[in-house]
Amino acid sequence: MSSIADDSHYPSCVDAALHERVAGRPLEEARHRAFIVARLIVAAYVLLSVPLFLFFHGAPSASELVLFLLAQIPLASVIVLSRTGDLLIARSLSIGGWMALATAIHALTPGYDAFSVALLLVALIEAALTPEAGAVLVIEVVAVAALALTAGLNLGAPRELTEHATTAILLGAPLFLYIAALVFGAIRVEQTRARAEARNDRELKLLTGAVGDILLHLDRAGFVHAVLGDARHAFDLNRRDLIGREFFQRIHVADRPSFLKAVSDAVDGEAVETAAVRVQIGVASDALSGFLAPVFNYFEARLRRAPSNGEGCAAEAVVCALRDVHATLEADIALAAAHAAAERAATSNVRLLANVSHELRTPLNAIIGFSQMLATDETAPSEPAKQREYASIISDSGNHLLEIVNSILDMSKIESGAMEITAESFALPTLADQCCDMMQLQADQSGVRLAREYAESLGEIVADKRGCRQILINLLSNALKFTPRGGTVTLALQLEGNHVVVTVADDGAGIAAGDLARLGDPFFQTRASLDSGREGTGLGLSMVCGLVGLHGGSITIESGLQVGTTVSVRLPLDCRIHHGVTSGPARIQAVARLGAPLSVAAVGGAELATVKKIA
Repeated sequence: MSSIADDSHYPSCVDAALHERVAGRPLEEARHRAFIVARLIVAAYVLLSVPLFLFFHGAPSASELVLFLLAQIPLASVIVLSRTGDLLIARSLSIGGWMALATAIHALTPGYDAFSVALLLVALIEAALTPEAGAVLVIEVVAVAALALTAGLNLGAPRELTEHATTAILLGAPLFLYIAALVFGAIRVEQTRARAEARNDRELKLLTGAVGDILLHLDRAGFVHAVLGDARHAFDLNRRDLIGREFFQRIHVADRPSFLKAVSDAVDGEAVETAAVRVQIGVASDALSGFLAPVFNYFEARLRRAPSNGEGCAAEAVVCALRDVHATLEADIALAAAHAAAERAATSNVRLLANVSHELRTPLNAIIGFSQMLATDETAPSEPAKQREYASIISDSGNHLLEIVNSILDMSKIESGAMEITAESFALPTLADQCCDMMQLQADQSGVRLAREYAESLGEIVADKRGCRQILINLLSNALKFTPRGGTVTLALQLEGNHVVVTVADDGAGIAAGDLARLGDPFFQTRASLDSGREGTGLGLSMVCGLVGLHGGSITIESGLQVGTTVSVRLPLDCRIHHGVTSGPARIQAVARLGAPLSVAAVGGAELATVKKIA
């Protein structure tokens, strides 16, 4: 069996007769070799039988010479195949030669009609073994011709054959050898086909395993007819998960139109079409809801129309290669996010340095300038009141500079995670009253009414008392700074489940919609602040965000130009539950206000009992 399966046992002259168009195509080479070997056997037998014929019968007659020439048609078909490489033409010539020889024997040598029948059977067998396109037509033509010839044959010839036993042997032996060679060649061709298919399957598995692509054979409607390779197992997908309409059902609903368009374009054209699709590869339990949610991976689908092989392949078949690009896409998104974050950080650092240098230079210039004036006899004022004024300016500038440095240090601690909060139990309304009393002088000087609204049921909370005091003072200071004379700033405290909501509302200048996104950035000052010329470092709200984040709270700001601002800070009643959970400043949820400022009660969402109102 190994000798049959190995094409290397063919003589070298057979390989020399192969046409270059079949080089590198094992199945076609096997078919050509089988064709050549069978005809060469017949041709060699005919040529070798010539001396025996001459010895027993003497010189051939004209009719016998014609039969000898017709018997060389198989050799002529080999030459045609070697020159053209067209197996169908060569087979047609060989089959026609057998039929011509059968006709000639019937016409030129009466008494040998049985050989004509045998030759017609050989022609039918060879036509039946023709695998090329058009084989059915060849078989029909041969069958009709064979019936027509058989109808005119005289089959009462066995008596004549027995009288010419030598001739019978000489004519019959090559036919049996030829039929045996045809069968032998057909077996070798099928074995070559089986080896080629097995090799293709192995190579396909190796290729899909190395590349990781899922190969699908589908039609225009997205119906999968075959799944090639084993790469699907890498995603825990079985054949039943992809065959038929199952694959299309696994594509994300939003990606189905683009996928079907790519399939249609691939069917109608010759180019390779691509589409990005999300394919469900499984389900996972949602951590919040507990329900099972589908898990999608991003795939790149490359589609191309499959060539028709004449063996039942659909005219609109498409081969689709699915390549998993989920990790690559996530890496690209992460890289883009990191690049954007780096650009923002670089821009922020430049802006931070510029703001810090400006904020530090202003009080330092005042300190240096007024101290030099006091230290120089020519510029030092002689009046004690003027000297006290200069000293007061130096003191205020020094305190302002110290406040900036302390704020920068606190912000640095918060962003680096080095700041720790000390949780203790205290009454938030009492702390709020202390902060309002501290800010009352500023409110009186600005002509602003400072109101307080506390919920009656509000008791003690567990938080960092110093941090909460700084939150309240910064929020009240900002509100008073941007509220015009005659306006009102309201501090409200209320319960909301396991949280307390601290709301500071004013009816001042407000914040432009374009500035809302940058609220909380260090040293950022709104347009209203810059236009008003009011002093400020832009660190107050940044400090609030950092302290609220350390407590595990959240911040909401609703504002609009000339319609006031409402800042709501939501803190847990016991910050120890969230201690260590948050690692950075709280993010601000900003809402642009289009109409008139809402009341504190409406913003808080609950009824407040007014305990104290101080004008």
